[in-house]
Amino acid sequence: MSNKSNSSRRAQRAIAAQRKKRLRTLWVVGALVVAAIVVVGFLSIGGGSDSFTIDVALDDFSIEGDLEAPAGAVKLSVVNVGAIPHNVGLRGGPIGADLDPGESAELDLGELTPGSYELYCDIADHVEQGMVATLVVNRTE
Repeated sequence: MSNKSNSSRRAQRAIAAQRKKRLRTLWVVGALVVAAIVVVGFLSIGGGSDSFTIDVALDDFSIEGDLEAPAGAVKLSVVNVGAIPHNVGLRGGPIGADLDPGESAELDLGELTPGSYELYCDIADHVEQGMVATLVVNRTE
């Protein structure tokens, strides 16, 4: 009888160990799921895709578009609609590549605070021919 009682206790211990192992596995899987949800949540709200994009057309000796943006991250989506190469830059900031007629590019201006900023074409004598514009950055509410 003592043999039967020992194997019964072993079986109970084995069952208890399996339950403990399953419970630990469930906790680990649950923690991983929660961590994944938190990471996805942070990426969706703070992922950096919160930029404001302005469409800008570079014509021969003019910079055109709705040149107003809220404070924060601002990008320009630029297309050269003129007959000669042009580029656009932010005075004291980044400047885009020279674009041949019909070419387009994006220029990240970074984080801008409220105020007025000068946009200009950096190609020789284009500023003198009037290729400047004012970008107005407004307060966000």
